Amino acid sequence: MGLTMSFTRVSAEELARLAATTEWPDDFLDGLAVQDGGPSGYLDKAWAGLGYLLAQADLGIDLVDTGRPLAHENYFAWSPDDVAATAKVLSRFPFDEPALFYDPAAMDAAGVYPNIWVRDGESALHYLRHHYDGLEQVFRYAAARGSGFLQHFG
Repeated sequence: MGLTMSFTRVSAEELARLAATTEWPDDFLDGLAVQDGGPSGYLDKAWAGLGYLLAQADLGIDLVDTGRPLAHENYFAWSPDDVAATAKVLSRFPFDEPALFYDPAAMDAAGVYPNIWVRDGESALHYLRHHYDGLEQVFRYAAARGSGFLQHFG
């Protein structure tokens, strides 16, 4: 168990509906469970390690603070513009560039969650690569469709 992050593709209309309400529709998340076969936006616990690499590489992407809080705890809205801008940056920077900033000792010293960097070394770097590639794919897929994201963090 631990803190995970995921992105679910939603329309601009769905985001507007969620942003305008103080009561979360109980069945809304169930309706999102049916996906169109696109890539997964599940980052597992890699979100903080990815965030560290993105910040160190100064790419201007913040996975934690970009989304706008919604009425339902731990859910955030990423507008189609946020998604498109992030997809554009991710497409210009393959993982090898932020990976230059992978420093397990510095990441552990900084308390970068989940604090596995020294312990797992190269396998932790592969873990981050896998999720970075998935992040780039899901953002590119959503941007091409003019979608936003419902981000879950918790």
